[in-house]
Amino acid sequence: MKSPRHHISRIAFLLAALLIAVTSVSLVFVGFVASQTSRQQALQNEERLFESALKEHLRTLARDQISVAVSDRSVENFVRQFDPGFVRERFDDLWTNHAHDKNMLIAGDGIIRAESFSDYTHIVERPVSETPGLSIVAARVNALYLANRVRVPGGFGIKSVQGQMPDQYAVTGFLRLDGKPTLFSAMPISPDAYKTTLPDGEPAILLSAHYIDTVFLKQLNAQLDFSSITFSSAEDPAHPGPMLKVSGPNGDTIGQFLWSSPSQSSSIWPTVIPVIALLSICLAALAFGIAWKIGKLTASLQESEEQNRYLALHDSMSGLANRLQFKRALANAAKSLPNRPFALLHCDLDKFKFVNDTYGHGAGDLVIKTVASRLKDLVGDQGLVCRVGGDEFMVIYRQSAARSRLRLLCGSMLEKAREPIMLSETVSVEIGLSIGISIAPEHGTSPDLLVARSDTALYQSKQQGRDRFSFFSDSGHEPGNPTQQDQISQAAAS
Repeated sequence: MKSPRHHISRIAFLLAALLIAVTSVSLVFVGFVASQTSRQQALQNEERLFESALKEHLRTLARDQISVAVSDRSVENFVRQFDPGFVRERFDDLWTNHAHDKNMLIAGDGIIRAESFSDYTHIVERPVSETPGLSIVAARVNALYLANRVRVPGGFGIKSVQGQMPDQYAVTGFLRLDGKPTLFSAMPISPDAYKTTLPDGEPAILLSAHYIDTVFLKQLNAQLDFSSITFSSAEDPAHPGPMLKVSGPNGDTIGQFLWSSPSQSSSIWPTVIPVIALLSICLAALAFGIAWKIGKLTASLQESEEQNRYLALHDSMSGLANRLQFKRALANAAKSLPNRPFALLHCDLDKFKFVNDTYGHGAGDLVIKTVASRLKDLVGDQGLVCRVGGDEFMVIYRQSAARSRLRLLCGSMLEKAREPIMLSETVSVEIGLSIGISIAPEHGTSPDLLVARSDTALYQSKQQGRDRFSFFSDSGHEPGNPTQQDQISQAAAS
């Protein structure tokens, strides 16, 4: 008969083995849960980034339309009378400057009067009901128009779009046009200087669209750097990875964006199995392994969150502050008035379209990055340099609001912008910079008003030949006497 000591020893060994087994199984379970949680979080972050990138493309599409849709000349030649030559000219501008794949002019009576296919414009006369979903878009634009419409002498206008988000003056989303999936923006034709006005009734509508093709997917992925982004029009595509479904105005499914997620192919098991082997030898190694793994997962999640916060406030191409950070910084600067005056510099590149058309968008991206770096080096920690869209930059200069100091700074910015930019070892380009300056509180204290007045000054610089800077007061407007555009901006902001 075996002694009780051997029996207790066997029990002890069995308990030890059971403890190690339970601990190992617990670690496997914890590893599985942590892996699933980390993977799910990564997928959610990717989906949020994808949705944000799509929304930014829609906002950009709407902003591109403003030069045509918000114009007294457009009201005169689109609404008051129909001038095919003018329509072709403006549609050609949208293709040349913004590469819109599709543009349509919808009259107030619901008839499509013109549509473009790339750089060709066709004058037509057909009802919007022939295109599925287009009647719903027209109805939504009409509702938005009525919400923003204001009565002015001689007719009607709408509130200024200055300082507003695109969804406040445009309807955006996804449609199927010409049998192709597209993202679109539609907005009512309205005056800007009110030399002509709108009649009563439903508005004429400008609709612009980008096809969701390989070119668009490459542009989208330039912001995201995801793997294998595609678009499928199938209702239930055979895709094991993440996807983002988009629908048309009537709720029908347009298709799905599909991509491959690195979080799906990653596995925690190559790390956990060696740790489990160590646990069978020493429980201390187990404790160390768990602590190390948890610390690694936590650091990974924290790094991912920090990266998301950074991307939310910075332009992915230039690394400068983006429009969201610009608005926050400008609002904070305005709160410090009048104790801490500052200047707002509204900058726009000259000859940028020539670079894009001649050398391609890759060259244009290099120009944007180079100019952004030069402006950031010049301003330093004396202000905040922001890229708010395309070739448009904003500088909140806090160091001084003295005109002499601002002239020196703007002179240096113009000189830096003129310096050649090397596109390759043998090819270089020279561009320029136009700057509009508003000073707070001299030219206003509200963010919207300061932006509107810096934009007025920028327009003055471009009117005078570009490659120069102008103060708002140089435009002939007295700071104490708001322009009509100022009054509309303030009414919209309130």
